[in-house]
Amino acid sequence: MSDGLDILAIGAHPDDVEVHVGGILALAVSKGFKAGILDLTEGDLGTRGTPETRRAEARAAAECLGVPRAILDFPDGRFTEDEPYRIRLIHELRRLRPRVLIIPSPTDRHPDHERAHRFAREAAFYAGLKNYPCEGLPFRPEAMAWVGGENPGTPDLVVDVSAVWERRMQAFDAFGSQFRVVEGQPQTRISSPAFRRGIEGRSMHWGSLLGCAHGEALWCDKPISPVLMDLLVKLR
Repeated sequence: MSDGLDILAIGAHPDDVEVHVGGILALAVSKGFKAGILDLTEGDLGTRGTPETRRAEARAAAECLGVPRAILDFPDGRFTEDEPYRIRLIHELRRLRPRVLIIPSPTDRHPDHERAHRFAREAAFYAGLKNYPCEGLPFRPEAMAWVGGENPGTPDLVVDVSAVWERRMQAFDAFGSQFRVVEGQPQTRISSPAFRRGIEGRSMHWGSLLGCAHGEALWCDKPISPVLMDLLVKLR
């Protein structure tokens, strides 16, 4: 993955980014921006799928979106906010130098997502400190936003992703081990067809706020960063 990204989306597991902001990344690429995905773990504790399967699915999904992807191989469910993990993420942020960072939700039923939100915010701040003991030149993203959790409130920003919706859902469907009913495999909440319908229904709701077919939502600190607002204007 090259440095100087316009947008970097961080997920605790492969497929987290595709659930929430695959459309934003695909749209950004279609507009000539450089976007990428960084997964903290390979989701090895998941009920279904192997690490090898999930890596292959992650590559296929990234190809659908047209973005590069990297996986840090933190232990699923067991990574912490301690220094060794923080330094590895700081190093990646200093290497990739994303202007806008999209991170997991601060409130979610999955503990990894909440921990990843805190962890990413801290790493983004410390990455800008000249004297922080980590390789790479100091760098701090100019703007940060995050995705919604299980029951998100009113979003701060909504992006019209109607033009890339089919490609966005192809990326989602690439994770067949997670989001598809497979004979002989245990049924999970996210493998139910209802979960996919929920993704589509949520996007239609966000889209209705803009008067378009499909939207994806973001939350952020206020006042909203001019850098973030400028990027979203250019995605129209």
